[in-house]
Amino acid sequence: MRDSSKTQVILLVADPQIQGYQDEKSFPIGSFARWDIDRYLSQTFGLAYSYCKPDVVIFLGDLMDEGSKATTLEYKYYYYRVQSIFSAAKYTKKIYVPGDNDVGGEYRDMRTEKKVDRFVKHFEELLGIVKFGFVDYIKLDLRTHDSYSEDRQQFAERHRFQVTSPVKILVGHETVSPKLKMHVYPILKLLKPQLIFSAHWHKSNLFECSDCMMNDDDHWSVHRRDISNVEGYLNINLTGKYSLTEIMVPTCSYRMGEENMGYGVAIIDSDLNMKYTVLWLPQRYLLLYMYLFVGGVVLLFNILVVICFEMGKRKRR
Repeated sequence: MRDSSKTQVILLVADPQIQGYQDEKSFPIGSFARWDIDRYLSQTFGLAYSYCKPDVVIFLGDLMDEGSKATTLEYKYYYYRVQSIFSAAKYTKKIYVPGDNDVGGEYRDMRTEKKVDRFVKHFEELLGIVKFGFVDYIKLDLRTHDSYSEDRQQFAERHRFQVTSPVKILVGHETVSPKLKMHVYPILKLLKPQLIFSAHWHKSNLFECSDCMMNDDDHWSVHRRDISNVEGYLNINLTGKYSLTEIMVPTCSYRMGEENMGYGVAIIDSDLNMKYTVLWLPQRYLLLYMYLFVGGVVLLFNILVVICFEMGKRKRR
């Protein structure tokens, strides 16, 4: 039996981007596409949930493909689909952070107060400190196309004394480590997270830096490692006083066109040791193509049987 006061299991869901209603093809193709991706996500998430039995499930943004531009009715349908797809975690602690597809903010898809309010109403606040067990989860919503420095730093200054747990984890949709140090370092210095979970690129990466929190210069030596082929668990120690570790979680949706899809799993103990892996998912498009091929063969066979039967009838006449 796991002692949740000493060990915490986190299941990470990134970029499910459940399909919308405006950009999909009309009935019946669009309806089938939504049904198939919802079914795929529901079944794979259920298996991942049953396997790791998480204490916390973190949704790292882009829950919806067209959430930013959805009508009120479409957004309502979106919300019920999200709850249905991830219903295995109904009674588990959940943390939601928004992505650009949920509330806008990328390129010409502008973020507005109305979009943000709609997300908050259905899910939760964009910024906040979520305390759970021996972990503080810090939601900061750091974005590339944004002037973070003022409001995010003000938030950090107001809440830094609330961040008191042994483990401090920053969670957000966009990656932090590759950004310009001058934009994010003042905020990280106040909150002192040992770990960051992010998404957005749809890929599986590990960013490490042993001295990023040591000084105020304009450069930090972040090393990126592709962990798309990780098997088993990576062991990561979070005790370094000046180190910073960021894990980018891959998409869990086959609709993103990525070869490697999965759910992230992190096991963290109160001594700042972590094990991380990805529960890789099966390729869906390959199976769909196989279904189409087999269906085509069966259909052709039946057509040939009917033709042969009709020809036989004519000969007997």
